[in-house]
Amino acid sequence: MFRFSLEKVLDYRVQLEEQAKLELAKALQVQLVREKAVRDLREVIAVHTAALEGKTDVTPADLWLWRVYKERLEMDILLAEEDLRQAALEVTRRRSTVVARSTERKLLDKLKSNQAARYAREESLKEQKQNDEMAVVRHGAGHGAGHGAGHGAGHGA
Repeated sequence: MFRFSLEKVLDYRVQLEEQAKLELAKALQVQLVREKAVRDLREVIAVHTAALEGKTDVTPADLWLWRVYKERLEMDILLAEEDLRQAALEVTRRRSTVVARSTERKLLDKLKSNQAARYAREESLKEQKQNDEMAVVRHGAGHGAGHGAGHGAGHGA
C-alpha cells in the first residue's frame, strides 16, 4: 500500500491555500464595497448638479452652499478613491499569495503522484517477477518430476 511520507505537509499546504483563498475573497469584497462607495459619491454629485441646474430660482446662498457641499463631496471621493487603491493593492497581494500557495501545493501533489506511479510500477514489477518465478518453479517441477524419475532410476542402479 502506497503511503506518501509528506502527506501531513501536503495537508498543511492545502490548508494554507484554502486560507489564502478566503483572505482573497474578503479582500475582493472590501474592494467591491469601496468601488460602490466611490460610485455612490459620484452619483450624489451628479444628482445634486442636475437638481441645481433644474432650479429656476437659485440664490447666491444656494450657490455658496452647493459649492461648499460639492467640495466636501469631491474630497470624500478622493479619500474613497485612495481607499479603493489600497483595497486593489491588497487584492493583488492576496492573489499573489494564493498563486504561491497553489504552486507549493501543486509541487507536492506532483511529487505524490510521481511517487505513487513509481510505487505502482515497482509493485507491478515485483508481482510480475513473482509470477515469473512461480511459472519457472511450476514448469521446472513438472519437467523435473517426469525426467528425474526416468533418469534417476537408471543412475541409481
